Amino acid sequence: MRSGLRREKRHGLAVWLLGIALLVSGLSDGLAQSRKGLSNLENLLVDSTEHRVYYEQRLYRNPFMGLLDAAQPMAANGIQTFVPLYQGVPIAQYRLDTTVTTTILSRQERQRFAKQHPFDSRAYKFDFRLQPEFIAQFGYREQTVEAKTNLLLQSQLYLNRGLVLNWGVLFPIANHLDNQGLNVRPAPTFLNQFLALDGVNFMSLSAGLFYSDQYGVNVQYRHADLTKNWSYGLETGLTGFYFFPQNGFYYESMNNLLILADVAYRLPRHDVTIKVSGGQYLHHDRGVRLDLIRQLGNVEVGFYATKTGNGGTGGFNFAIPLAPGRIVQGQRVRLRTTEEFRWEYAYSRGYNIASRYKVGYQLDALLRQYHSRYIQDQYH
Repeated sequence: MRSGLRREKRHGLAVWLLGIALLVSGLSDGLAQSRKGLSNLENLLVDSTEHRVYYEQRLYRNPFMGLLDAAQPMAANGIQTFVPLYQGVPIAQYRLDTTVTTTILSRQERQRFAKQHPFDSRAYKFDFRLQPEFIAQFGYREQTVEAKTNLLLQSQLYLNRGLVLNWGVLFPIANHLDNQGLNVRPAPTFLNQFLALDGVNFMSLSAGLFYSDQYGVNVQYRHADLTKNWSYGLETGLTGFYFFPQNGFYYESMNNLLILADVAYRLPRHDVTIKVSGGQYLHHDRGVRLDLIRQLGNVEVGFYATKTGNGGTGGFNFAIPLAPGRIVQGQRVRLRTTEEFRWEYAYSRGYNIASRYKVGYQLDALLRQYHSRYIQDQYH
C-alpha cells in the first residue's frame, strides 16, 4: 500500500508562452536570401537533383505551418516538393501546386534516403522548451477544486535517426491535490524510437519515466495511409508506479498491463475523425471508448464517451498551440515554449475509469496532423 499516495490523477497541460526555430546552415549561395523564411526549420536538406526539400520543424503543432515556412522561400528556386521529417524520419511527400499532392514513401525510398543522408545530430539545436502542467479534479466541500500546478523545463537529445532522449526538470508551483512535496525533481525522462516501417506502417517505442507517475515500456503501432480515410492501431505497455519524495526515489513493481486496439475513420469533407477503441486500461480496468475529433486549423477539439468495468463517463478534450513562441535563441541553443497545450475534461470522476498515461505523443494524433486532406483543406 502507498500510504496516502493513492489517488486519481488527471493529466492535462495548462497554458502559455513562446518558441520559434532558427537559422539552418549549409544552404547554397542561391538560397542565402531565403534564410529568413527557413529560420524555423532544422535538419534542412536540399536535393537539387530531385528538386525536393527534406526538413524538420519543432515549433508548430500544425505541420502545415512548417510546410509553408519551407515552401515560400523555395518557390523562387522552382522547388515544389517537400518531405517533412519527424525525429529525422521522413513522413510523406507533399507537392504544392494548384493543389497539394500527397505521396506515401515506400520502404525502398526510405532506405535510399537513409543511405544518402546519414543521420547527423548536429543538424539540430540544443532545444529547451517550457511546458506548464496543470492537473485538477473536483474535490470536496472544504476544497471544491483540487489542483496541482508545475512548470517543466524539457529538452530532447537526438541520438540516432528516430531515437530521442526526452529529459528535463520539474519545478513545482502549487499543490492542493495530493501529498507530493514541492521539491524540484526530474521531469518525465524516457527514450523514444519513432519508426516508419514503410509508407503506411508506423511504430513508436518508449521506455523510461512517463507522465502520470508511470514508468516502464510502451509500444504503439499504427497502419495509416495518409491519403486514405481508414486507419487502425494497437498500443500495449507494462508499467509501474513511481514517485519522487523529498529525498530519494520510490517505485513499485511493473504490474499495470495496458492493451488497447482502435479503428478510426476520417470523414473526408469535415476533418472529423471517428475513433472506437477498447481493451484493458490501467488498474486492470477493461472497456471501450468512442471519440469524435475535429481538426480546425491549428486547433483540435473532441468529445468522447467511455464505459468500463469501473464505470462510465464522457467529456471533451482539446489541443491548442502555445503562443507566442521564441524566448531566446543562439547559433546552437534555443529556449521556447512547448508546441501545444492538450487537456481533457471528464463529466464524472469515478474511480480510475479508463485511466492511462502519456508518453510524449500518441501515434494516431501525430499522424492525423499529416493527413493529406487536413493539409489540403488549409492550402488555398
